[in-house]
Amino acid sequence: MMWKEKGYNLYPDIILSDCTVSEIQVKDNGLVLIFSDYGFIKKDMDNKYYRTEGAEIVIEGYNNEELFIKEIRTHQLSEEIFFDSMYDIEFEKLLRNVNSGKWKLEIVEEFYSTGGGVYICQIRDEEDCFWIYIKMRYRNLIYLWNSIRHDWSIN
Repeated sequence: MMWKEKGYNLYPDIILSDCTVSEIQVKDNGLVLIFSDYGFIKKDMDNKYYRTEGAEIVIEGYNNEELFIKEIRTHQLSEEIFFDSMYDIEFEKLLRNVNSGKWKLEIVEEFYSTGGGVYICQIRDEEDCFWIYIKMRYRNLIYLWNSIRHDWSIN
C-alpha cells in the first residue's frame, strides 16, 4: 500500500496504546506491523489526538536475537486464589496466529528507551484472553499513514 504520510520515531506524537495489529510481515527493511482500519493515534496541529485511517509501522534494524516475547496467563485455584504463569512465545507462533486471524493483538501500553521498546499487549482468541510482553531492540520506528480522522477524536 502507498502511504501519504511518513515519520520517524514520533512517540509521543503517535501512540500505539489501544491499537490493534492485524498483520505482521517480515521484510528486508525490517518488521512491518499493519494496523486495523482504525490505525494508530496521532497528535494533530490542534494538539489533540485522533485515529488515522489505517496505518503501518516499519521496525527498522530489529534483531530476532533481541526480540523477547512472554505470555502471561492467570489461573484460578479457588474462588479467592489466583496465580500468573509466564512462558516464552516463539516469534513464529505469534506471527502465524496473528496473521491467520486466530489471535487478535491489541497494544495496551508502550514504553521506549534508546534503541528499543517494551509493549504490553492483550491477545484475544475465540476461547481466551491473555497478556503478552514484547521487548525488542531496533534502530528506528517508521510510521506510515494516510489521513487523520477528525471525527475519531481521542481527547
